[in-house]
Amino acid sequence: MGLDSVEIVMGWEESFGISISNDEAMTLRSPGLAVALIAQKLGARDEPQRPCLTLRAFHRLRHSIMSAASVTRDRVRPDARLNTLISTDRRHTWQAVRAGCGIASLPNPGWLLLPRTAGDLTCWAVVHATKELKRPGESWTRSEIRDIVRAVVADVTGAKEFDDDDDFIHDIGID
Repeated sequence: MGLDSVEIVMGWEESFGISISNDEAMTLRSPGLAVALIAQKLGARDEPQRPCLTLRAFHRLRHSIMSAASVTRDRVRPDARLNTLISTDRRHTWQAVRAGCGIASLPNPGWLLLPRTAGDLTCWAVVHATKELKRPGESWTRSEIRDIVRAVVADVTGAKEFDDDDDFIHDIGID
């Protein structure tokens, strides 16, 4: 396994709060196989569609930014730059955003680094604060697991266009 592969597996472990053994990791040749393994470990159910974690994250962040920064709903769009939404007293406002959205691990926005937009911050939350987006005791669905598996692969590698059956090494180019 190359460095990207190790980082991806670690990202899945962090996102789902599970452990994936080296032997299991070596069998994961595609995103679909990763989804199947993680779904089995989490006892995922095929439940009626519910709002995806990305939508949940964006709505929680938008509500929190609106309250903390006193901005209107229409200004908090995925492409809205955080430094224009939170332009005064950034430290205090950011603490209020973090508290309001319930994502304690939310990073300080990099006024020079990512996340720069509300969309970037939403993507960060989906990949790095997955468990904080779920309600206590809420089960995982295969759809949610698939979204997170794909988000972690994209976050680590920058690959955006790939299918669940694509081979990590040959099709997606992961070492």
